[in-house]
Amino acid sequence: MSSDSLSASGLSVGLTRIASYALACLVHLLGPAFLVVGVYLLFRMTIFAFFLGVVALGLAWLVRPRVPRFPADVQPLTREEAPNLYGLLDRIGSGVGAPKTDAVALGGMVNAAFGTYGWRRRRLVIIGYPLWIILTPQERIAVLAHEMAHSSNGDARHGLFVGSALDSLRELRELTRFDWREHDGLDNLFAQSLLALAALPVRVLIFALELLLHRSSQRAEYRADELGARVAGSRAMVSVLDALATRVPSAEGFLEPSAVVVGASDLWDKLQATVVEVPDEELERRRQASREEKASVDRTHPPTYLRMDRVRQLPHLEGEVGAAEVEKVQPELEQAAYRVAGTIRDAARSALYH
Repeated sequence: MSSDSLSASGLSVGLTRIASYALACLVHLLGPAFLVVGVYLLFRMTIFAFFLGVVALGLAWLVRPRVPRFPADVQPLTREEAPNLYGLLDRIGSGVGAPKTDAVALGGMVNAAFGTYGWRRRRLVIIGYPLWIILTPQERIAVLAHEMAHSSNGDARHGLFVGSALDSLRELRELTRFDWREHDGLDNLFAQSLLALAALPVRVLIFALELLLHRSSQRAEYRADELGARVAGSRAMVSVLDALATRVPSAEGFLEPSAVVVGASDLWDKLQATVVEVPDEELERRRQASREEKASVDRTHPPTYLRMDRVRQLPHLEGEVGAAEVEKVQPELEQAAYRVAGTIRDAARSALYH
């Protein structure tokens, strides 16, 4: 790529980043604007103005700045409970230039995530135990390094200003989500339909903000892969990306039907056995299907095969953190992993009756 192309690309990303901050600013100004209008209308002292004033104050409350809460469906681990895990995260964080992790939690998703919670934007790493258990020790380092890199790679989604605007809009979208079912009645259908229609501007704002963040978010994913390869090694980073296309579908396919009938104490052993038993021919078929995928996994993640190709093009790296440091962590996770298995089983059984 020529220097002119790189310059144009950088300028484009810079302009979309400025536009995303401008749109986030608009979102943050909506609350004060509705508040001022609401107070003004209330003091007009007419019935119609009073009604509109109450509506405006309600809107001001709904679009108020929100920050993500600590997730309710995960099992937190303190530094006292898991000193080796926190030590590993500190070591990985140093390698990717990330600040120290404030909190770690185990969850039931076949994934891992970095996020923040609270007004102080405390940093949280969530380890999906179903993913953790099907990875090798070196792949686990690669996953953790990738997630922690998001706190230092310039991803605006995790920043206070843009991130809190997105959090507010997404929570408002959830509050206004159309969730009518046949037994809810026609009056509820009418009310929910009106609410969903009134919330269309919220969905438009979310779409516009995510569209503006699309390119920078994808660049942030590539950058996180590069930093992950530096800490875990190029081979481990490619291997864990391959696992997303090959092993993860097996884990997801196992958990949905099996969590209902498999006991919490056996769930992880059976999950591992299921993933191991997938024939090589099926794994290769999934790899090929992944390479034929032209679209992104979502708005923030580029296609997995492109991420793998990008890592392979990097100078070969052996990695800064070894598997031996991961093996000390496993005993610290056992009790929380058992509770996660129980949560998955309870959720699966509850879903049978809804």
